[in-house]
Amino acid sequence: MEGYFELNSEQIETIIHTLRKSVAPWLIILFGSYAKGRARGDSDIDIAYLTDQVVNEYQTFCMAQGLADLLGKSCDCINLKLVSTVFQVQVVGYGKVLYCQDETRRKYYFLRTYKEYALLNEEREPILKRIKERGTIYGG
Repeated sequence: MEGYFELNSEQIETIIHTLRKSVAPWLIILFGSYAKGRARGDSDIDIAYLTDQVVNEYQTFCMAQGLADLLGKSCDCINLKLVSTVFQVQVVGYGKVLYCQDETRRKYYFLRTYKEYALLNEEREPILKRIKERGTIYGG
């Protein structure tokens, strides 16, 4: 599509190699504008991962900065263990898997994410119904 950018195979390999070296992920997912085929010249590269290692937000930030240096583009990396169910379901639903060490485990994770999201929606339903009835979030 004219005007939009894609990652080439070399960039994808750089992402996979860098993350595998840094955090040993079993799953890497590209999400955001690059996954949707709507990346512009100023779009950043959004990458989510899952690992069995304990990785804090600072380590993830440093990895993203190193990746940005290698790719020449701003990068955001997220550890899916540290984000909300709503965020996880967006990544799972609209992202593109770049690397998967264990397909059965990936399927289980995706299924569990959708299940947790469905349960969350069931729990939120009475609250959202009250908000709709009152026409406001705060009191009324």
